Parts: sequence; structure tokens; C-alpha cells
Amino acid sequence: MEALSKILRISLVAILLLAVFQVRGQEQQKLVSFTIKNAGVNVGGSFLSYSVTTKWDASDLASSRLSATIEAKTIVTGIKGRDKHLKKAKYFDVENYPQITFESTSITKTAAGYLLKGKLTIKETTLPVEIPFTATSSAEGIAFSGAFELDRRDYGVGKGHLIMGDKVKIKIYHLEKHPSVR
Repeated sequence: MEALSKILRISLVAILLLAVFQVRGQEQQKLVSFTIKNAGVNVGGSFLSYSVTTKWDASDLASSRLSATIEAKTIVTGIKGRDKHLKKAKYFDVENYPQITFESTSITKTAAGYLLKGKLTIKETTLPVEIPFTATSSAEGIAFSGAFELDRRDYGVGKGHLIMGDKVKIKIYHLEKHPSVR
């Protein structure tokens, strides 16, 4: 019995390490991830499928734009039962609202990088958000990296859920490859 318990623990550690390395690999190209407290413990996840349209010119921010569409059904947290639960009506309601969308309204330069303002739509709620971010050019393309926080209740996600935290921390990484690299 003790040997079986040890094998299960080792298997669990191996699965967790594999999941960590898999997410780190995704960070090289694109990643939309989140962290929220559930029963006092930080729980993370990500969305595996999304598209981004950019018009970026650091010297002409007034004409720069960014829009994104996330396929809500691609939410993953590392626990299949939780993933299935989050797709239900009480949370993301993926049957009725298959996409989460963002449309920029302005981009401004800041001391630390840039500030992206726009409208985020989750389910039937559209609200303004501000996302501080950096844009780093390389031979491969432009890497956009940002993070922001929102209140899940504002979007009707997890209504009435008492042990889930209200604040969600969201991280975004997207590499927009130069046309010659694609």
C-alpha cells in the first residue's frame, strides 16, 4: 500500500512538472494566463486558443490598434473537472458566449512602457480596462507583454461563489512575428 502511495506521489509531481514546462514553452510565442484565489489558494490557468490583430507603430501610437478574440472553451487549469465546470453558465457560459473579446481605444507611452486602454467583453458585459505593457523588438518580431487585474463579478463570472476570490490577475504575452519570419 505504501509503495502505491509513493508511486502516486511521484506520478503527481511528474505531471505537475510537465505542466509547468508546457506553459513555459507556450510563453515563447503566446500566452493568456490567469491567477485567482480559490479557497484561499492561488489557482492558475490559461486559454489555449486566441487570435490577435495588431497595427503597431511606436512612432504613431494614435493610429496603433490591437484587438483580440479568445475562444472561451479553451480554458485549461490542469484539472479537467474544473475546466468543464468553468465552461458552464455560472462561469463563462461557453455555449452562449463562445468568445471573450478585447478592442483597444487608445495606446499611450508611459515611463515603464505603454498603456493600452480598451473594452473587454466577457459574456454579455463590456467594460473599459487598462493594461500596462511593454513592446520589445527583436529580429523575430515584436513581443508584447502585459498584466492587469479585474473583478470577475463585474462580468458575471462565478456569481454567488463564496470561496472564489473576486480579483483575477491576468498576464498576456504575444509575439507578433515580422512578415518575413512567418
